[in-house]
Order: sequence, then structure tokens, then C-alpha cells
Amino acid sequence: MNIREWQDGDDLRLLEIFGDPGSAQHHHDRIMLGPSTQDPFGVGLVAVDDGIPVAAGAIRAQAIHPQRMWCFIETAPLQRQRGIATDLFHELVARAPEHTAFKTRSVTGDEATEQWLKGQGFREIQHSQRIVVAAGSYAPTQIDVQQLATGSVELSQLAAQYYNASHAWDPSELTLTQAQQLLLAPRTGAQQAFVTRQDGRIVAFAIAYPGPIPNVVDLFVGHDPQHPDPSEHIKTLLAVTGEQRSLAVEIDNATTVLNSVIEQAVAADTALIEHESTIWATDA
Repeated sequence: MNIREWQDGDDLRLLEIFGDPGSAQHHHDRIMLGPSTQDPFGVGLVAVDDGIPVAAGAIRAQAIHPQRMWCFIETAPLQRQRGIATDLFHELVARAPEHTAFKTRSVTGDEATEQWLKGQGFREIQHSQRIVVAAGSYAPTQIDVQQLATGSVELSQLAAQYYNASHAWDPSELTLTQAQQLLLAPRTGAQQAFVTRQDGRIVAFAIAYPGPIPNVVDLFVGHDPQHPDPSEHIKTLLAVTGEQRSLAVEIDNATTVLNSVIEQAVAADTALIEHESTIWATDA
């Protein structure tokens, strides 16, 4: 077996042996696989056995999370337990700048992957869940909801503040411009933006994106980090955006206010956990 740089056509060759992704998160992680790049920095490698690609790995730098690089490695199901992933990881580390820290993601409960990650020096730093909330799970409240243009500077500014405040576990440096580009620009698929206000200031917001499942909307929900208790505002946004359609919402250990609101739907059996992930880092 040898390890080489990513080549044109590897994506199709690997898809044949990997099979379809097991979840939307798995599909998203696979996007990291690809050729090496300089700006932003990234390395893409493929393990080849007897001329056939059997595994691939990549590391990718993120401007908004400069402390760690994302790492993703996948081995064909019939080629596991051969040490291929370990060899790929060591080669990726060798090609990264000195003292680089890494982060990666696993399906929660995947004991084999968890043991492998611990063996490579990774430690848990976060636990996340993708929750699908059924339409009509929340009753309307008396709080008014306003729809804003997705290009709103006011919304972009608060989205950046919320994102940075909720990522102390993986420090971020998201600016207003980056928030517009990564969360609200047309290429992100952002379709609608809703806000609630108090004394003229935005308290909470919800940005809707088309999801991979029909009639299920991906929703990014946030709030003013300085507000003492925005839970009723968040509940109002979920009631309005989810009146006639199901909502897919990502929560983690840091989204404490949103979690308490989502847990009400889970307790009422109107929401289900679609996917659970654990995020790991080498410097934890």
C-alpha cells in the first residue's frame, strides 16, 4: 500500500468502495476530501492498494476557527482494521505546519472510531445533535415576529456575535462580513430570516435554509448573547417558522437556551434526534 496526493477522478473511484454516506453529517464531512490547496491551506491524500484507492484523508484550515484544522479520514468498509487510517493520519500530520492542532467528528456511540481517536491523542470537546421538530410543535405567543432581508447588516452583526459567543469550545473570529458570506449570502441557500425585538433591538433570530428532506427546513437559531432570558423569543420563532413545516435544528452543549426549548418538544414526543455527533480535538 502507498499514500499519494489526491488525483482527478478519485472522488468517483472512492464513492464506489465507500458507498453512500450514512447521514447528512457524513455527506458534509466527505466534502473535505479533495486535492491539496494553499489558500486556505489543506492537504488531501489517498491510500492505494494494488492500484486501487481504498481510503482517503484530508486536513483543512478554517479562517474563522484558526486554532484547529478539520481532519477527516474514511476507509473502505472491507479495508478497515489494517492500520490504513493511522498511516493516513500520520502522513497528514507530517504535512501540516508544526504544532498544528486538529479536530474531527464521529458518530456518537461508534466505539471503534472513538477508541481509534483516543489512540491518536484526540479528546472529546463537544457533543452535538441534529433534531427534527414536527410542524406545529410550539404554540404561538404574543411576541411579534418580523421578517428581514437576508442581507440585513443588523442581522449579520448579531449572527456573528452569537456564533462567536457560542463557540468558546472552538474559538471563532467570525466577522460581520464573514457572517454575511457564510450564513446569509445567496450561495448559502438562506431563504428567509425572522427576528423578534425588544425595545427596538433584535433579541432572537432564525435563518431558514432548504434541507435534504422534503418539507423539512434547516434552521439556524440564535439570540443576543447579552439578553437575560431569550427563551420565549426563541419559542416564538420556532412556532412561526414551524407552523406548517418540520424544522431541523442543530444543538450542542453550548446552545443552552435553545436546548431547553427544543427539549420541550422532545419531551412531548413531537421531535426526534436524527443524528448525534461527538467532536474531538488533539489539544483538548
